[in-house]
Amino acid sequence: MSNLREEMTAYRWFPGAQTLTKAEVSVPEPAADEVLVKILAAGMCHSDMLYYDNSFEHTKTKPFTMGHEGAGEIIALGESVPSTYPDLHLNQYVVIHARNPCLLSSCPVCSIDADNLCARYFPCGLGIDGSYAPYMVVRARAIVPVNATKDEIPPPLAAVSTDAVLTSYHAMKDLRAGETVLVMGVGGLGINAVQIAKNLKRAQTVIAADLRDEMLQEALEVGADYAVKPEDLGPLLYSHNLNIDTAYDFVGIGPTFKSVLEHIRPRGTIIIVGLGATCLELPLAPVTRKEVTIKTSMWGTKKELEEVLAILKDKKVRPVIETRPLIQALEAFEDLRNSKLKGRVVLVP
Repeated sequence: MSNLREEMTAYRWFPGAQTLTKAEVSVPEPAADEVLVKILAAGMCHSDMLYYDNSFEHTKTKPFTMGHEGAGEIIALGESVPSTYPDLHLNQYVVIHARNPCLLSSCPVCSIDADNLCARYFPCGLGIDGSYAPYMVVRARAIVPVNATKDEIPPPLAAVSTDAVLTSYHAMKDLRAGETVLVMGVGGLGINAVQIAKNLKRAQTVIAADLRDEMLQEALEVGADYAVKPEDLGPLLYSHNLNIDTAYDFVGIGPTFKSVLEHIRPRGTIIIVGLGATCLELPLAPVTRKEVTIKTSMWGTKKELEEVLAILKDKKVRPVIETRPLIQALEAFEDLRNSKLKGRVVLVP
């Protein structure tokens, strides 16, 4: 620690601000149960935007460094970490399970491997300091070692594994081989969902839907059988005699939900992953007539993150990413806000 600078530049959320704020803060020191991570890559997620456009309910009142997708190296251990977490050590290549659940045996959800639903979670970068900085402290229990070299899983890929891949992987846990699948919205998460459905779950047919021509082309390149704009879904299904078994809404706004509901087959399943709207209107008549099952999906578990890293090592999923220097975080954030990004942008200190 002695050779670290005392100050660092971080990109933070402040109450009342309309966008990220650049600020000088102290390099943190780990508490007894924490580690200090030197950040090598930090993914930028649309969820960050929700703190600024009032579409996400939260009670945060104190500034914090944003960034909930992070990969790096452990450079300091809290005093109790070596005895409590003997698998963690200095200079270790790791990712951060930023959901940061309690993982206590007494927790009704953590005890059944549903720690993504823990009510006593402290999400890194979404309330406490995250990865839009050169260094961050993390509770040791939220650290997942990367059992691969940086050549096998480069830090930008490792960073996006923690949400952009993990969230899609968790949402598709119950997808069955041979199904016809709709992925509505093929941005940073949806483009991974296309690959998971095709390469891991062995879906028979994968249909990607998006408004952006460049992302439709990208979806075809990573394995989608069809890629169309939402208004063209009906004609596609009719002309190819397709019935959608499971639809994933990675946008989560009224028009996308209406579209998946319109095109899902009777007794099909809709899974809402995106948080684009504060609330969605549920038209009971079409839902009832089709006996549709509607589910939601939230992030992913620590165990699933370990599985995702193995998938990336085997190159079964290759996220679409763009790297930028951390010092360009403000510009990248505005590009995200204005839908100018292709896939996931990753900040590199």
